[in-house]
Amino acid sequence: MKKRLLRYLSALIASLICTYTGLRAHAETIDPASCGLTDVSAWQVALENPEEEGTPTYIQSVTENFIARCPNRPEKGEAHRIAGTAAAWAGDVQAAASHFEKMGHVTDMESLLMHAAVRFSLGETERATSIRDNAIDSWTGRLERLGLATVETERTQHGEIIQVAFNKTHPEVRMSHMWIARPDALAWPAALLVTSERQLNAFHRLKAGYTAPTQHYIRLYRCKARKLMAKTSTKLSQTDMTTAARLSLTAYMANPDRPTAGNLSACLFNSRILPDVSYTSSIPVQ
Repeated sequence: MKKRLLRYLSALIASLICTYTGLRAHAETIDPASCGLTDVSAWQVALENPEEEGTPTYIQSVTENFIARCPNRPEKGEAHRIAGTAAAWAGDVQAAASHFEKMGHVTDMESLLMHAAVRFSLGETERATSIRDNAIDSWTGRLERLGLATVETERTQHGEIIQVAFNKTHPEVRMSHMWIARPDALAWPAALLVTSERQLNAFHRLKAGYTAPTQHYIRLYRCKARKLMAKTSTKLSQTDMTTAARLSLTAYMANPDRPTAGNLSACLFNSRILPDVSYTSSIPVQ
């Protein structure tokens, strides 16, 4: 959990660089005497090298102190995102909702799905579902814009199945295809993934021999659970994969995971349902 929160801090480094170049443009809204880059650096240091255990409560506290001290800094949107995520992990639903409301435009899938979890817990199911849909649309739209995948959508009785065929993939995960279930119900999405993880195949070849064929893994991910559906070294046909995905996800959407009001429950497998696919760190799918 701590690693998830601290992963966001890399964005602050880029923010600092941008701030140096754009400081004059923001001079009319920033009072250097009261808040400057020294304050931003102090906040970053407090998060990356905490003097006490870096719990969600600690991260929320130091970030809220920074926001109160520097309300007009250009980093405030990112600060609200970090504070909102920390507050959610700490169980402070009202504070999380308030911070997420002020974070501005966000493309980070984990933050968007955590925001949806907060709204579900507050009983705002329609808004939570809208945030869920915005996250899915933003994710698929980015893949298409960058040429990382082709995306097709199929309508079913209980929702949509979004088929994603990757053109490029992360060298460690080697994800070739995935299907996302978007239920009509006010509920969480799910995904079926076809991967050939490098590390798992390395372990496999230690036992079976260096020349053993690559293994492919088909897994179903829900927000609360995952299941290995198949493991095979035989090349999978597009028809077989699509049929398996349609059967699994249609069954899921008939009875999807529905968050309940009053219970803040994050989507634990968000990074698999809407995985981070980077153009610069990807390789062509073989």
